[in-house]
Amino acid sequence: MTTVTEAAKRLGIDLHPLEEAKLATLKDDTLLAQQLARRLVAAAKEIAPGATWSTEALIEVLEAAAHGRIGDTDRIVEGRHLRKRVRELCGVAERYEEPFALVVLKLVREPREGLYASMARPIAARLRPADMLTVYKRRLALLLPNLSKAGIPALEERVRGIADTSAGAGVVEAIASAAFPSAGLDDSQSILDWLEDQLRVDG
Repeated sequence: MTTVTEAAKRLGIDLHPLEEAKLATLKDDTLLAQQLARRLVAAAKEIAPGATWSTEALIEVLEAAAHGRIGDTDRIVEGRHLRKRVRELCGVAERYEEPFALVVLKLVREPREGLYASMARPIAARLRPADMLTVYKRRLALLLPNLSKAGIPALEERVRGIADTSAGAGVVEAIASAAFPSAGLDDSQSILDWLEDQLRVDG
């Protein structure tokens, strides 16, 4: 009986190209990069089993090792950076089945100028390193990698509490949230359209 490995050898197919791959190849070959990422995540789970590991979590740790801790203000980004990151995370979700969430705080008219921009700082200070947020008019949008739909309610409650403490009770008019992928939001365009709808401010 011919094994898969023997048949592959006869056809000249290398079933294990990762072991011999060069760095340039790993950066250019998506499939090999995915294989390496899966092995690194598996190794991380053995080394530090108490942590919740994912590709995004591994990236966060490696970035901290290479560049130091990400500052809180570095997570407060312009809307275009947030949208770019949403597109990137759609690809991650499709490849690795790692979900992400978007939470948009809809705020009342600003009681005093600059209040909402300053409110972003205490929220950023309590987010994870890979999380992002942006302030747009009377909207504050948060992007949360590796957060499933089940984790959104607790996050909403926590963020509302921070907003109430830092800007005053009643500043948050409503909160809209979405998980990707989910029914009706299963491709990058649909989730970006949802985000644009939530950021829209009338008047």
